[in-house]
Amino acid sequence: MADLESIRKFEYRRCRMKTGFDIDFVTKDEIFHGVCRDVSDAGICAEFEGSAPLGSTGLLTLRHPSGILKVGAQVAYIEKSQIGLEFVFKTPSESKLTMEFIASIANFAGAFR
Repeated sequence: MADLESIRKFEYRRCRMKTGFDIDFVTKDEIFHGVCRDVSDAGICAEFEGSAPLGSTGLLTLRHPSGILKVGAQVAYIEKSQIGLEFVFKTPSESKLTMEFIASIANFAGAFR
């Protein structure tokens, strides 16, 4: 039975798109500059200079060559050198705008394949 203890529990993860563009995360106390490593419709995984505390909320600015998006976000996890930020939408239109922005990232990447 020891082998069964080493098996990871299945957790649903949304489809992620590999990226590499600049981002900023502004909390009440600090500004973190970093690079977005992947993005999904739920949030991003990023590497920052420094580390925001788990649960921190703030304004996330995505600076992709296809455009700039500012959206609320919360630190969902910290794993080694990467931080997961979950999007926090205030309105349905903000959610829709974010999904359109993510689609533009996919279209931008597809143009260079």
